[in-house]
Amino acid sequence: MTERTYKAMTFRSLTIACGLLAAVPHAAHAAAPSEVLAWGDPEYGQTAVPAAVKEGSSAIGAGAFHSLAVRDGAVHSWGSNRYGHSAVPAALNSGVTAVSGGYLHSLALKSGGVVSWGADRYDATAVPSAAKNGVEAIAAGQYFSLALKNGAVLAWGDNRKDQTEVPDAAETGVTAIAAGAHHALALTKDGEVIAWGDNSKKQTDIPAEVKSGTVTAIAAGKDTSVAVVGGKVYAWGATYAAQKVPSGAQSKVVQVAVAIESLAALKEDGKVIEWKVNNTSATNVTGATDVRALAAGAHHFVALKGDPPEKS
Repeated sequence: MTERTYKAMTFRSLTIACGLLAAVPHAAHAAAPSEVLAWGDPEYGQTAVPAAVKEGSSAIGAGAFHSLAVRDGAVHSWGSNRYGHSAVPAALNSGVTAVSGGYLHSLALKSGGVVSWGADRYDATAVPSAAKNGVEAIAAGQYFSLALKNGAVLAWGDNRKDQTEVPDAAETGVTAIAAGAHHALALTKDGEVIAWGDNSKKQTDIPAEVKSGTVTAIAAGKDTSVAVVGGKVYAWGATYAAQKVPSGAQSKVVQVAVAIESLAALKEDGKVIEWKVNNTSATNVTGATDVRALAAGAHHFVALKGDPPEKS
């Protein structure tokens, strides 16, 4: 891919925040070491998991063309580094609990404070003082960032589509956040979804089935929003996203991830299924068993499988 093409690519990364690594209920299994698995487009090396994080990682993230993992509290990043978004700051060699990737920037959560690096377009990496302590979750959009603090959403960076104009409803009782390219989602403690920002593809028009149900997980892509209600995946926004989901994604789903040409769902049994745009036939992802977290970039996915590392 040429530099010109890279710059023209639109970001459609998924960020699952708040509870990214929460225990996923699935069948009992023998203890297995935590392992990072990545698949999809390898062009920038984003699916070539480094040996340093292959086992023993505790958190993962994915940007458009790069991937992130946390092992022993230290951040590791691989894939594209054209704008320094994979050049991990030295301060992130310990104490990190979560990571999230944007288009050209990355986020990490260290001791309750947000650290950001990479391209500072539209002040995407200009972390406000309020996000430097007490933060519980993070999510990176294309050129903006989100943080969850005391049940309230904090946002900074690109606001051309009002994506950092947090609505009043998202200033209390929020338990999870997700960032698309130019829109954002929040999940409340009552299982309700709040959406704001760009609505050019109806990505903030929450379907009636989602509004009337209890949502347990959310995800956001470039112009796509996804929610899980009663174990079933609902997608809205871009034309392809409104399709009927495969039968395998209509029950027992606990997490979702959205890339440009495909979606992935984590099932209760720890297995992952993937389906292509405009195709309701899902396939099982090879090697994706005992998975407990998912993340998606533009054309790739990252999964964390096995048991959490023992705390020292």
